[in-house]
Amino acid sequence: MTAFNSEAIASVKSACEATGVEAADAFSRAFDQKIELSVGEGTPLDASTDLANWSKAGLAIVLNVESEAALLMIGEESGLLPAWYTAPDPTGESKLATLGQELGMTLLPEEFMAMEFEVKATGNLADVCQQGVLGDSPAKMSIELDGAGGKYEAWLIWPLTQPKAALAEASEAEEAPEAPQPANAPSPPQTPTPSAQPAARGRITNFTELPGYCRSLLHIEVPIRVILAEKKMKVHDIVNIGVGSIIQFDKSCEDTLDVEIGRQKIAEGEAVKVGDKFGVRVTNITMPEERYIALKARKRVR
Repeated sequence: MTAFNSEAIASVKSACEATGVEAADAFSRAFDQKIELSVGEGTPLDASTDLANWSKAGLAIVLNVESEAALLMIGEESGLLPAWYTAPDPTGESKLATLGQELGMTLLPEEFMAMEFEVKATGNLADVCQQGVLGDSPAKMSIELDGAGGKYEAWLIWPLTQPKAALAEASEAEEAPEAPQPANAPSPPQTPTPSAQPAARGRITNFTELPGYCRSLLHIEVPIRVILAEKKMKVHDIVNIGVGSIIQFDKSCEDTLDVEIGRQKIAEGEAVKVGDKFGVRVTNITMPEERYIALKARKRVR
């Protein structure tokens, strides 16, 4: 199997060229402008010289491939990034999340398809690459994006061996030293610590913060089905089905598709093409149907 480093340059380039139209459409939807994409050459990465010009603000897209990741860097000066990208509202966050998901399926070969992703604005793209820790024999590939402001060369870099640290917030450990107090100055009153009150639990923002028994549940595989249409037919009609028979459904071609897990509908979506594969873009999450069963009182036997 090809290693996820400079050995994979040819396969990554082939994947980008095969799904370039789909990737361009993903950028167009996320950035609210028509964008065309072309793939440049891939070469081994020399971090000491190649990253010298990337100490600038922009959008970092980290595509996790198991324990490693690829990083796509787009500078702010490109004119491609929307004005809201540094502080997106819920709609903007959804657009960036969808962009990361689609790029994970289009920019990388099938054997290195990204299962997780993170898209975030940063003040220094080179620092993101350094924090992610480049692996052995890293590589880079030019991704040319042509938008309203002209052409811009983005870079796809891989592998990062510490993808979770790539976009980690700057540590606040370095605090300003306290001013020295005079020797005869009275000590400030000590505020008692409310030890009786338990510490408030913060909101879990990452799966790694879950307890072990909860994380183990995330590895359980469950079947997921996409229902195109369904229909009840008489057995007499079913036995007469043969090659060339056409079964007509009441469902329109424009209607949404149902996504089910364990025979339970969880979402609705629309059919999309991802390269030469078929996919579903989720457009609505549905809550489980609530059912109430009336409890009948038992008759007392005397």
